[in-house]
Amino acid sequence: MQVVSIIILFILSFQVMPVAVGINTKKTPAFQWISGVLLIVLGQLLLFLIGIWLGNRFMHLLTGIKTYILFIGFFLMSVRFNMEAFKVRKGERTYAIGKSTRYIIPAVAQAVNTFLAGILFYFMPGTPGNDVAYLAAFSFVLAVLFAIIKNKKLALPAISLLYMMGGGTLMAVSFYFIFV
Repeated sequence: MQVVSIIILFILSFQVMPVAVGINTKKTPAFQWISGVLLIVLGQLLLFLIGIWLGNRFMHLLTGIKTYILFIGFFLMSVRFNMEAFKVRKGERTYAIGKSTRYIIPAVAQAVNTFLAGILFYFMPGTPGNDVAYLAAFSFVLAVLFAIIKNKKLALPAISLLYMMGGGTLMAVSFYFIFV
């Protein structure tokens, strides 16, 4: 089960990529774009932690139907990932923002699935500290990688492909939860 949660966290870290592509590393000072990457990651982590907090507050009421809740939750996330893949491909989910303080709003908007997964992680075994560390590491590496990519026109199809693969994997994970 720990491997499944790491796979889910890796897929959720894909959400920082469309925002990170909008960071212009050529014209922006290093401190500013690195702080922008950190703000993107912090937005992702903030929503995950809020989701964990809310999950701890009320998900105990649904323990009798946890397999159905996990199935429906991750299935809907996979559908949302697949829908977002087409928007990313068109360039509708990339943001070109000059100031690093303005990265937090698009990062939070992209991380809604992370919030929902945080709520569902109530049913996953493991410690929230490890989950947050995995999500932070995956998100930071992907955000830096896609901020540094020089050819933005090739980055969008790559992100779209990763979103589609992530959506398919989340769908497989949702069926895993219904049958286990």
